[in-house]
Amino acid sequence: GEGHQTERHNTCRSKMKKGEEGLRNRVVVEGGKKEKKKEEEIEVAKPVENAEQRWNKIKTRSILGIFMILGFVAILNSNHYVIAVFIFVLQVMGFREILQVRYKEAKEKKLWMYRSLQWFMFFGTFYWLDFPKAFIHLRSAFPQTQVLLDYHLAICFSIYVIAFVLFILQLRGKVLKYQLGQLTWTLMTILLVQQSTFAIRNALNGLIWLVLPSILIISNDCMAYFCGLSFGRKFIKRNLFSLSPSKTWEGFIGAFIFTTIFGFFISGLLAQSQWLVCPKTGGIFEDGFLYSLHCTPHPVFLPTTYNLPSFISNLVGLSTISLRPIQLHAIVFSIFASLIAPFGGFFASAIKRAYKIKDFDSIFPGHGGIMDRMDCQLIMALFTYVYYNSFVNNHAYLTVDSVLGLISKLPLEEQRNILRSLNSTLNR
Repeated sequence: GEGHQTERHNTCRSKMKKGEEGLRNRVVVEGGKKEKKKEEEIEVAKPVENAEQRWNKIKTRSILGIFMILGFVAILNSNHYVIAVFIFVLQVMGFREILQVRYKEAKEKKLWMYRSLQWFMFFGTFYWLDFPKAFIHLRSAFPQTQVLLDYHLAICFSIYVIAFVLFILQLRGKVLKYQLGQLTWTLMTILLVQQSTFAIRNALNGLIWLVLPSILIISNDCMAYFCGLSFGRKFIKRNLFSLSPSKTWEGFIGAFIFTTIFGFFISGLLAQSQWLVCPKTGGIFEDGFLYSLHCTPHPVFLPTTYNLPSFISNLVGLSTISLRPIQLHAIVFSIFASLIAPFGGFFASAIKRAYKIKDFDSIFPGHGGIMDRMDCQLIMALFTYVYYNSFVNNHAYLTVDSVLGLISKLPLEEQRNILRSLNSTLNR
């Protein structure tokens, strides 16, 4: 009987213990749900801007935006090499901002020169992509750089090997996962930021290939802001992008319409400037610091007569229309700037949302950092380079500069043979 009572007593104690554990787990779960709900409420309950705060924000953004545009115009009117340095500085600052997002000082203090290794990878990639193009403009002033071009591939491979070995030597057990994550982040950042390298190449092909895409992005960004501010959620309640609640369908559609119209007309005006349409050839010091450009414009910039379809000619009473082909290309650029380039902004918004930051930096009040302004420009620069070499100047790889660059690699006697062959051909 006593054993039976003891067994019943133990059973009761076991049930009571299980009940207490279940109650504790339920309290923890419910408490977690309440905390989560509270966090969501706090996140949703952001302070609503009144009319005065909104106006001050617009005023700050507008005034600083005007100064930024004036500074950009001043740089554009200097020379192509100042523009190239300016773009490179933007690359460096953008790279620093994105690295800073995942910088954990407490862990990285234990890693010997890890930050220096990240910058070594960045500059190594820049050298790999840009030096062959830069050599065309450096060779007249610095003939010693020829050896760098001759062994460019070997030098780039050496940079890669050094970076790879140094990274492996720095691996530490306690922060191994963090280091591998940082390597992935670094490589992704280099891939992202180095897209602006193509902006330098676009500028050397003619400043219009830098200016037109840039102002289309700026136009689209401004009109998306003002259209969203004026008409946002009045016609379509659904968010345009869940990770960026401030972006609206009205802003997206309004910016697309305005940018397409603006691009069509502004491209025709820009095409009339020799400074913008002429490519930069020759060495870095051959023309001095301030110079002017004169050339026979590419056919894409010259007025061309087009026959209108019959249903349009019957409607408007005209059978032909005179346009510059660049205006038709500008429609394609505008569509890309309005429909595809904003995804660069969405990607930047996702990064900021994931790491709970408002802006990448606070260099420009009301605008944020470099990457807050360049998020859409990066993919636009790459698109411009691809489009130009595919549909505008599809023989770009056989330019005078590229041919001279190849000839310069030949021994002196073979260069003389080429010269004699050219003379005999031209004298026929």
